[in-house]
Amino acid sequence: MTQRFATAVLWIVAAFYAYGALVYVLNILGVTGFDWSSAPLKWQVLDVVYLVLDLIVTIGLVRRWPPAYAAFYAAATSQILLYTVFRDWITSVPAEFARSPEEIAYLDMLVTFHVITIAAVSLALYVRHRVKA
Repeated sequence: MTQRFATAVLWIVAAFYAYGALVYVLNILGVTGFDWSSAPLKWQVLDVVYLVLDLIVTIGLVRRWPPAYAAFYAAATSQILLYTVFRDWITSVPAEFARSPEEIAYLDMLVTFHVITIAAVSLALYVRHRVKA
């Protein structure tokens, strides 16, 4: 694996996180199917926190900014925990915000996505470090 491939991997992950940031913006704007201002406070807080993290990750991975790697690992691992260990907390909301079983099952796909991106970014950073040495 070359430096160029490692850079491409980081850019691809950055693109996914840019998409994630867009989803959080659309949530906040109320475009994704619910009124964000009346959404559960925990959802509002998580949308804002992950919007900030996703923006740091997106810009930082492209610009090779080291704090972005910490933001990436924080975002990915915390979402894995939220969608597995704390799933009941995330989905325990008033009836008007309850999600369908299909939407809840989507969280499993997001866990898989985050596990894959952790592996990909870790490998890319290893390759970039090894190539520099």
